[in-house]
Amino acid sequence: MIKKLLPRGVKQYLWYLFKAPQRKWIGYGTIWTDLRGYLATRQGRRALQPVSVCIGVKNRSNNLLDYVVASLNRCENKELIELSVFDCGSSDHPNLEDALRREWKGRLVYHRKEQPFARSEAFNAAVEQSGHGQILVCDADMSLPADIVKRVNRYVTPRSAWYPVVKFMNEDGSSRFYGESTGMFASRREDFIKAGKLDESIREWGKEDWLLYFAFYKAGLACIRTKEPDFIHHYHPSLKPDDFVPLF
Repeated sequence: MIKKLLPRGVKQYLWYLFKAPQRKWIGYGTIWTDLRGYLATRQGRRALQPVSVCIGVKNRSNNLLDYVVASLNRCENKELIELSVFDCGSSDHPNLEDALRREWKGRLVYHRKEQPFARSEAFNAAVEQSGHGQILVCDADMSLPADIVKRVNRYVTPRSAWYPVVKFMNEDGSSRFYGESTGMFASRREDFIKAGKLDESIREWGKEDWLLYFAFYKAGLACIRTKEPDFIHHYHPSLKPDDFVPLF
């Protein structure tokens, strides 16, 4: 009964402090950091700052066009969005750059380099070539909410990065919130660099995102987690190698 009477903002605040997925792995020793970070996101409205959407890709061209770009075109404040794509030599599209420039009329930064795909290296390169002080790092399989610029501006502060708990679509069309994923995040570009960026010694799938998550905390940033039902990860077969060993 009491839970039903609480305002939505208070319920989300309590969920974040006590039940959000990070508690399972970092315990309660970061409560003060989390509290300061969350309060920083409640400091009132400010002028919207531009956001660079940063993506590293290889042979997921159609997903990038059909999901990310299509959703960006439905966004508010498109003039504040820069799309930064680092392409590791995709061969699944005759000319990905031309297709991006044709479909996305906003600011585009595109660089192509023939090399094997390593997520850390490709996404770091996408951030490094970007031009704005706020970054949103996401995979090519994502559909972004229409007010993504406002959400990034709300949750990214000098005391916080944002790790949305996104909706994952299953092969059968069902969906679930997947809090164990830290692959999509937003932060200030300078904080990402100070935290050491994604660990490029990791050449295979996974773990680099969690190491950055912990690095943000070590740098004194709260990793704000919010459930976002209209931030959608579309289904694709698992990329985990057969010998993958999770951190937890």
